[in-house]
Amino acid sequence: MLLGALGLLAALHLAVLAYHLGLTLAFPYDLNYGEGYVLNDAIRLSRGESLYIDLQQFPMVRSPYPPLFPLVWSFLQPLAGPAFWPGRLLSALSLAGIGALVGWNAWRVRCGIWPAVAAVGLVAASPFVYQWAGYARVDMLALLFAVGGVVTAQWIGGSRGVILSAVLCGLAVWTKQTTITAAVAVGIAYMLRSWRFGATFALLIGVPSVLVAGVLNAATAGEFVRHVLAGNASNPVIPLRAAVYVAAFLILDLPAVIASVWWLRRGLTGRPSPIALYLPIALLAAVSAGNGGSSVNYLIEPVLAVALAVPLAWRALPRDAALAAPMLAVVQLALLVHWPNSFGTSYLGENALGHTPTAADAAIGAHLDSVVLNAPGEVIAEPAGFALRNGRPVYLQPIDLRAEQLQGRWRSEPLTSALASGRFSDLITAYNLFPADAERAIAQYFSVTETLASPDGLTFRVYRYQTG
Repeated sequence: MLLGALGLLAALHLAVLAYHLGLTLAFPYDLNYGEGYVLNDAIRLSRGESLYIDLQQFPMVRSPYPPLFPLVWSFLQPLAGPAFWPGRLLSALSLAGIGALVGWNAWRVRCGIWPAVAAVGLVAASPFVYQWAGYARVDMLALLFAVGGVVTAQWIGGSRGVILSAVLCGLAVWTKQTTITAAVAVGIAYMLRSWRFGATFALLIGVPSVLVAGVLNAATAGEFVRHVLAGNASNPVIPLRAAVYVAAFLILDLPAVIASVWWLRRGLTGRPSPIALYLPIALLAAVSAGNGGSSVNYLIEPVLAVALAVPLAWRALPRDAALAAPMLAVVQLALLVHWPNSFGTSYLGENALGHTPTAADAAIGAHLDSVVLNAPGEVIAEPAGFALRNGRPVYLQPIDLRAEQLQGRWRSEPLTSALASGRFSDLITAYNLFPADAERAIAQYFSVTETLASPDGLTFRVYRYQTG
């Protein structure tokens, strides 16, 4: 009976996730703040332009990640044009790959099919995966490589495993630098097995990464380091925000976390395996969700680490406690039951996250398209996809300019002067993340002509420059 309930719950979560991802892929407009800027990076790379540029002049757009994800996306630009579906599809396919790796890891534990059902079901059931996996963002591809590196090091022995895991962990870092967690875990595991394996792994990742970073930094006159390393390292961690996000993860995934941490007591003895080291590192890294520019994406990696550990915990249970594993798995998946645009999809008060697009959302998007298309002058669209869809350039990325200004690395005068001069006839906002000086200039020189409240929780405002 317990196993039947486990199978039904896992199937329900997979079906709900597939429905949500299908509608998200088909939706042509921005769903998340960063999607338009990643699309912009892909378009710039397809034209042979640099991503890492001086922010003191237009376009004032910081590219905070290594170039691998937009580079892959850029290959589809000649066919797809300025559309979100290739990036979203890449994220969805990455999630499918992660599910396959989690299932393969469970199969290698050799404890039957049900640990695999529980582990894959945990990934599909996670509200954080549901909220984020359909976005055209770098995270899912980076986590596919990271999980692939950990699982490879766990189960494939010898030099072949070292080389393959190093390649995968290196690709993860060059997709999103915070996934260095996987490289650290695997590197420590290899070093504890054999210093030769550990040194080989470190060299295979370190040498190419240093060379590529050096070339990129030289080619961009130092802007690569400023965008990707300095810009992210200076983002402040807000303790209260970190506590709220980590608490949400622990509460929602409590049964699985308890099981994996119980297994970890013996998993860390002797020479710990890559998964045994990855689990505590990923759990500790969840604190980075307190970064002021972060979101639920920083809670996906600990979910995946727990999913890798669940089959090992299942196998480690004594025979007289065998029912505890399916019982905890059923409780866990039942705790995470959710329904599109109804309940269980908007944890942490970020209503726009996890919203399944509707016809009403599409109608607002179409109206904003017409505003951008018919604007008499240049346009700033905070949801950058509206500019790109209509053949207009992206001039700035407000949230990163605010962060750069706080660090004393960006001056607002060129932007405020352009706003005051009437260079931009229209502005569209949705997230209200402009630097303070720019907000004052907008209030002084622009007036609101439309306010559009979308069902996804975003409120779009259209501003028109006041002439005379």
